[in-house]
Amino acid sequence: MTQASDLDQLLKKKPTLLGCGIDSASPAIAEMAGMLGYDIVWADLEHASIDHKLSEEFCRGARAGGAMPMLRIPDSSRCHVLHALEAGARFVVVPMVESPEQARDIVAHGKYSPPGNRGVNGSSRGLAYGIGDKLENMRLADRNTYLFVQIETVLAVRRCAEIIAVEGITGGLVGPADLSVSMGKPLAFDDPEVVASFRQAIRTIRSHGRISAAVIAHPALLEAGIEENLQIMICAGEISGLREHLQQKLNNVNHLLRQRPD
Repeated sequence: MTQASDLDQLLKKKPTLLGCGIDSASPAIAEMAGMLGYDIVWADLEHASIDHKLSEEFCRGARAGGAMPMLRIPDSSRCHVLHALEAGARFVVVPMVESPEQARDIVAHGKYSPPGNRGVNGSSRGLAYGIGDKLENMRLADRNTYLFVQIETVLAVRRCAEIIAVEGITGGLVGPADLSVSMGKPLAFDDPEVVASFRQAIRTIRSHGRISAAVIAHPALLEAGIEENLQIMICAGEISGLREHLQQKLNNVNHLLRQRPD
C-alpha cells in the first residue's frame, strides 16, 4: 500500500490550505508568514530576480515558521526544476504549461525513476544533506515534493485534462491574470466568461484526482474558488499587502493634516 504524502495527510485535516506570496523571498518574512498561520509561502523565480542561494534561504525560513515553501520557476528546464528541489522546495510550480509533453518534461526532471529521471545529489538540502538512508531519502523526496503545472491560457484550459493526467504531476495552479489576457479580457476578473474558464480549470483538475490551486485575491475569483472547493489558495502577497498598508497610512495622516486648524 502506497503511503500518503504529507500534503494528502494535511488536506484531510484542513481541506483548504492558505498561502502567502513573499515577493522579496525574505527568509524572515517567510518565517513570519508561517508563524502567523499560512500553510504555504510562495516565492516567484519567474518574474523576480531571486537567485539559488536566496531560494534555499527562503525555503529554510518557511520551514522554520512551520509553512511549506513553494517556488515558481521560470520554465520546465532541467536546471530550474533541480535547483528548486535541491533548495528544499516542497512545491515546484512551472508556468505556461500548455501540453502533456511539457508536463512529462517536468516529471522527468522532478521525480526519480520511475516515473522520472531526476539527477541524484545525495548531499543537498532537498535530500536531507545525505543524513540517514540515501535510498529512503530519495523515496521521501518523491513522495513529499509536489510538481504543479500552471494553467493560465485558453489552450491550457482546453488541454487541461491531458496535461493534468500525466503521471507524477501533483496538481494544477490556475493563473487568472494571464488567463484573462489570453482570453482577450485582461484583468477582467468580474467577467462571467473569465470566471467560468477559471471554474472549468479547477473542476478539470479535481475531476482527475489532482490538487487544485490558484493565486487569487479578487472577490469574484475568491468566491468561485471557495464554491469549487479549491484546495490551495495563494490569497495574500507581501508587496500588495505592504502597498495597501502604506497607502492607508498615508491617507489617514493626510486626512488628519487637512483637519488641522489654520
